Amino acid sequence: MKTHIKVGVIGPLWIRETLIRCFDLFPTIQPIFRLSDVLEEAKDFTIELRDEVDCLFYSGRIPYLVAKEEIPVETPAFYIPLKGSGLYQALYKLKAKKNLTQISLDGIQNEHIDIVKKNLDETFTYCIYQGMVSDENIDDLVNFHLEKVAEDPKTVVITSLRLVSESLTNKNIMNEWLKPSEEDIIVAIERMLLGTNQRKQKEMQIIIGRIFLDNSASTINEFMTEQQVQNRNHDTYRMLLHFAEQMSGYLTALSSNEYLFVTNRGTFERITEGYKSLPIVDEVKKKLGVHLSIGIGIGFSALEAGSHARVALIQAQDSGGSCCFIVREDRSVFGPIDLIAPMKYPLTVTDQLLINQAETIGMSAANIEKTMALIKRKKKNEFTAHELASVLGITPRSAHRIIQSWLDGKLIEVIGMEKISRRGRPRQVFSLLNSEGTSV
Repeated sequence: MKTHIKVGVIGPLWIRETLIRCFDLFPTIQPIFRLSDVLEEAKDFTIELRDEVDCLFYSGRIPYLVAKEEIPVETPAFYIPLKGSGLYQALYKLKAKKNLTQISLDGIQNEHIDIVKKNLDETFTYCIYQGMVSDENIDDLVNFHLEKVAEDPKTVVITSLRLVSESLTNKNIMNEWLKPSEEDIIVAIERMLLGTNQRKQKEMQIIIGRIFLDNSASTINEFMTEQQVQNRNHDTYRMLLHFAEQMSGYLTALSSNEYLFVTNRGTFERITEGYKSLPIVDEVKKKLGVHLSIGIGIGFSALEAGSHARVALIQAQDSGGSCCFIVREDRSVFGPIDLIAPMKYPLTVTDQLLINQAETIGMSAANIEKTMALIKRKKKNEFTAHELASVLGITPRSAHRIIQSWLDGKLIEVIGMEKISRRGRPRQVFSLLNSEGTSV
């Protein structure tokens, strides 16, 4: 049995038959049409459909912009752009009537008309209405085009609104109503289908998490009875089991101080609000005094996700424990979760310039990336030797050695001096440089 993709299709009534013909070409899509010539109803239709469909599809940029605030972040939304064959058709129809020298347009972006001009080797000039195009400013649009025609009587108009086209026609102004062709609609549906399938595949990626009890032995004092130890272990397991149930996942114990859980990426991202929050770490610490290190691995296979989870757990423990790190399918590291500015850095570095610089200063490129990520997280992109020492947990003397090697390797630059007190010696302030040698 084929799984259909539910698509909320929102647009005007005039395009209904065209949309039906186009969607009939895609048997895996189940379109749910909500059509009206009242533009503001795009917002109401979006509210009605947003929790019932896999994605939303708008007839154009204008209804999409009207409804944009009501589209949930997690719901993919697409619209048919006013370009491509629809624009070519409008120009062809006008050129059949009159030699094109000046065009007044609305509802289209400059780059689209520039591409068409280049492809057709045309020399006409044009002006585009820069304001918001909607049925609430019909008069403004009509007046804009009338002014352009008054300035140059050879001007013709291409408008994205039918009402504007009808008004200009009644005033004997040569114009064409720019609307998407069937080819434009089919291309937009194909793009939507590709984007939705990719999103679904990503959401179904496997997540394997490894949970390590950092201080399981140290929290057991000599006065605790065996029953108290068992109760604490039972409470820990119960809280972790509830955590796994929230993730719609499976939890198993690997040992007395390590657990493994399995879920999918879509569920994990929704529960953690896009990797922003993982309260289980603080909850277990506050209620039971147990510190957890969690490594989350994402991959297209269980083998890949499991390998990434192991690496992520090592990253969490290297950062002092009691935190969570994620290693994604592209081997990028993200964490710790719950911090205002978590770090993000690659496990392996492919930037050849950075690799060469790393060889020059005798430090691995991956460690340079990680250290830079720490600096950016702590204090934007300005730091002193003492701040670097604090971030890395090393002595000021060691920090000065690192800074000198970075200066020699042109990874950082001196941007000023910081005087800490009247008697204190001024401290140099450094800034990271990107691969082009400019400040990050």
